[in-house]
Amino acid sequence: MFPFMRYCLYLLAAGLAHAQFFPLEVGNQWVYRVDAGPVKEVRVAEVLRTETVDDKEYFVYKGINGDTARLRLTPDNKLVQWNADGTESLWADFSAAEGATYSTAVDRCTGRGRVESRNGKTELLGQTWDGGFQVAYSPANCADAGITNDLYFPGIGLAQRTYQSFTGPRVFKLTYARLGTASIVTSGDFNFRINLAQRTYAGRALINLRLTLENWTKDPIKLNFTSGQSFDFVIRDAAGEGVYFWSANKLFTAEVRELNITGEKNWTATEELDLKPGDYTLEAWLTTAGPRPVYKAQLPITVLP
Repeated sequence: MFPFMRYCLYLLAAGLAHAQFFPLEVGNQWVYRVDAGPVKEVRVAEVLRTETVDDKEYFVYKGINGDTARLRLTPDNKLVQWNADGTESLWADFSAAEGATYSTAVDRCTGRGRVESRNGKTELLGQTWDGGFQVAYSPANCADAGITNDLYFPGIGLAQRTYQSFTGPRVFKLTYARLGTASIVTSGDFNFRINLAQRTYAGRALINLRLTLENWTKDPIKLNFTSGQSFDFVIRDAAGEGVYFWSANKLFTAEVRELNITGEKNWTATEELDLKPGDYTLEAWLTTAGPRPVYKAQLPITVLP
């Protein structure tokens, strides 16, 4: 089974995917990288907050280009944008059949979209991904500029975008995703994620955390530890200060050990929170030997009054 297929099953089990090609939830974040050409870029897209307009809930989305838009998914699986004049414009029609075309407002330099495939494939993160919704765009009013191709995957969102510039095409590929109660860091060799049962807590509540490392290669991943501790996590406040350290009140044996991972390995922790109301970041990692963690991810959480 391809890693993407296994990952979709994980998302479905975690309640993160409902066949949505553009999952909208506050806190969702996508990081893209392009290595082609003389300049190497990293771009971040994220869902910032919600706003209600005319009794409809929109998600404020900051895209790859840094612009913000108010988006919502309609019941018939169309991604639409709210406009200042009170109208809505179509970004993507995820219900469209292969070969269908539609006008899109996804970019001012982009014309009509055409569904090239509902089973789009790509080499992404060292793996073959399939089952994607692939759209090609015709040029609009900008010379030698505009989006030429988008590729979406269910439960993931926009995974790849090709943008035509005056220096040539630039392909932005997904390298990190934070979706719902899961945070996923991926490479061609592994998938490391943290998963919480929820992201909103009372002042005193139990937090259930699961760390997962999935080996995508045929050879074992060797993890080297310098103690009996395998992982750690910290909760930081809005200023970035650590207010809770999981390992602070724990003792671990002094031992050098090696752990070989084939397939999937999980670590879990259950701890009681006693935090003031506010917004926090939970940061978790495997405590492998070395100057900095190789397997590390983070998630935002909120403590209610």
